[in-house]
Amino acid sequence: MLRKATPADLDTLVAFRHEAYGGSKAEIAGWLQNIVGIDNVFLVEQEGAQGGLVSMVCAVPVELHGRRGVWLCGMATAPQFRGRGLMTRLLDGCLRAFSASGFEFAVAVPETARAAARLRGLQFADAFALRILRRPIARNLWARAEFDAMTVRRLMDARLRYQPGCVTLPEQSMNEVVSQLYHRGVTIVSNQRGYGLYYVRGGSLQFVELQADNDHSADILLEAAREHTGCETAQIILTENQSLYLGEGKRCGYGMLRFLQKPFPLTDVYFRLLV
Repeated sequence: MLRKATPADLDTLVAFRHEAYGGSKAEIAGWLQNIVGIDNVFLVEQEGAQGGLVSMVCAVPVELHGRRGVWLCGMATAPQFRGRGLMTRLLDGCLRAFSASGFEFAVAVPETARAAARLRGLQFADAFALRILRRPIARNLWARAEFDAMTVRRLMDARLRYQPGCVTLPEQSMNEVVSQLYHRGVTIVSNQRGYGLYYVRGGSLQFVELQADNDHSADILLEAAREHTGCETAQIILTENQSLYLGEGKRCGYGMLRFLQKPFPLTDVYFRLLV
């Protein structure tokens, strides 16, 4: 039986996702309630005396240049039911329903090669690659920036300033995303010429997002972060179509997309989830 989740399913969903992915149950509950939204979770249950949750997928509304889309995530199937094609049928049913409702695209970030293969079988294509690069950070006592001074609204506005083609989550979802990032130790460095989100890991800065007017402006943010932390190197994740540090970094796969209506250009689309 296929149905939408309700608030009464929260504990079951948390346990199901925890078994599939691990992680903190408190964060999972926050993820389901405040990033995904319980009413955006679709379930398959087994009927009868042995009934229970068999499979689940989350379908979170997103926007891109005014186009309505859906982010598919949190895909999980109970171990004893894997290999039967249940997830493929669940995803196919969801995609048909969203297409019939006028949604124009679906995006996903597959957790495994098997998940990516399943999505390709559902007409998803690899569309959003990343570049991962490492850089030494020069010393600059005059580098100026603020730390943790951006509100969620300012962060969302800044993302759209630098990436007008950004696939965006609702503001409520972004509030929880940023809250969880802070809980995991992220720092936001920002000035009038850009911003970045980074963790300190093993004596290095790990930037999960970096946006700036140009390479020099990005360097200033890195240098300010070095003065703030003492870290002399950075690992930076950029999307393939970002103009920063062109030609640098190792390319790797990331996001996939399926058009649900008429195709549109993807050249300037920025798809980088922070969850």
